[in-house]
Amino acid sequence: MFKVDITLKGRVQGVGFRYYAKQIADEMKIGGKVWNNYDGSVEVIGYLETKAQIDEFVDKIKIGPQMSSVKEVNVVITPTDPLIDEIFEIAN
Repeated sequence: MFKVDITLKGRVQGVGFRYYAKQIADEMKIGGKVWNNYDGSVEVIGYLETKAQIDEFVDKIKIGPQMSSVKEVNVVITPTDPLIDEIFEIAN
């Protein structure tokens, strides 16, 4: 299992990005969370089983909702414990 940490910059706050990320995660049955950072970015953490799932998740997340404009995406992938809850939550 892998943990993917995605930080998105641009017009990503105040446009429904957190709800968009939750919708994508729920559709893909991915556990994790999403939140707004104080610097104006949005951070998404997901727990996935394969590199193919990671690629699909990142590709979908970086599209963003209709009113967003993603200018920069930073992705960090690390191996993690396979006993992660499958719930995806919106924080703050």
